Amino acid sequence: MSFTRKSDLVVEQAKSLAGSVKNWADFSAEIFGQKDGVIAKSFPNDAERQLFYDTEQYKTLCAMRQKLMTKFGVNKGGTPEKSGRVLIRLPKSVHKALEIEAHKEGVSVNQLAVSKLSLPLRERIDLDLARIAEAFSKVFDGYSVDRVVVDPDCNARFLAECHRLGLKDTDYRINHALLDIRKSSKIALPKSTKRTEFRDFDEYAFAAEIAVRILQRQKGLSLDQILCDTITAMEFDKIAKRLVNQPTLKLRWAALNLRKTRRLGPTKSPDDDLAVNLITAGPIRVLNPAELPETKGVYSIFDATRPLFAGETENLQNRFRLHLSAKMPDWLDIGTDADCILKYSPLPATSGEVRDLWLQQFINRERPLLNYQRIA
Repeated sequence: MSFTRKSDLVVEQAKSLAGSVKNWADFSAEIFGQKDGVIAKSFPNDAERQLFYDTEQYKTLCAMRQKLMTKFGVNKGGTPEKSGRVLIRLPKSVHKALEIEAHKEGVSVNQLAVSKLSLPLRERIDLDLARIAEAFSKVFDGYSVDRVVVDPDCNARFLAECHRLGLKDTDYRINHALLDIRKSSKIALPKSTKRTEFRDFDEYAFAAEIAVRILQRQKGLSLDQILCDTITAMEFDKIAKRLVNQPTLKLRWAALNLRKTRRLGPTKSPDDDLAVNLITAGPIRVLNPAELPETKGVYSIFDATRPLFAGETENLQNRFRLHLSAKMPDWLDIGTDADCILKYSPLPATSGEVRDLWLQQFINRERPLLNYQRIA
């Protein structure tokens, strides 16, 4: 996205906020805050932010704040509403458990805590776990708990059986409870006898990763929250299928695979970093996939100011042909194809583990917008 467009968007957000705030202090904190303000988030680079301070758009923001100070009064309007921040003292063991779970889910501790606190207390104490286990036993057909949750057909049968047994809970609560039962030693579930395996993840895993990352970024959801809620899971399907044409089960299983395999695991020491020189292939709008090598490699898509997505693949040419079949999604606020370029590095002799090491280190260092990543 161009600098001018980002500057205009900041002004648009400020205008919207100015019409709803009840004091000028809230407006000032939301727009000018040094860490979480709109300006800080829109221009994280110091040089770019300094440039913004010299624009007409910045002068417009200052004038809007001055107008609000006149409207609400310098002193009276200087008292902000409650910030929404609550300080909670936790035992070290509880805090450590939250860190482990957040690390596993690929979200921040704050996001995980908010998602847990947003559930009414009664939802944690009145689930009939025995009936949920009974329903699973009747319909699982030899499949694992994960398969019953993410497979739309299996899940529909499971939820219907739960409701037939008298459960009135939401789909999310029932599915999430099933995952919890699997970890419990008090209620036994029948063992699975059928394996769910897909060997062509390279064809669509990138789409699942982008879809999860978007929902994580927009709504602060964990992977379980995305896959256990039938409505949110369909949102995931819609996003992923706009990027690649694959069955729903494959896409959801690929998303689950982010946690089961290497995507969320710990990375190796930076001393083991793979030396990779990314080659600039040029603007996406004029790029011909046939010009890319049909070899293993790594790549990243950039807009004018930042990396958008990084990946590793068994076939660079085929992977980028898949990207171009949907182009970069125009329903995201990331500019146009004209702003985007591809950088790549063919690595024909490397293993998937080595390429993934580079990918995780690139994600940790550059923070591409659409990669599923751990948030500090």
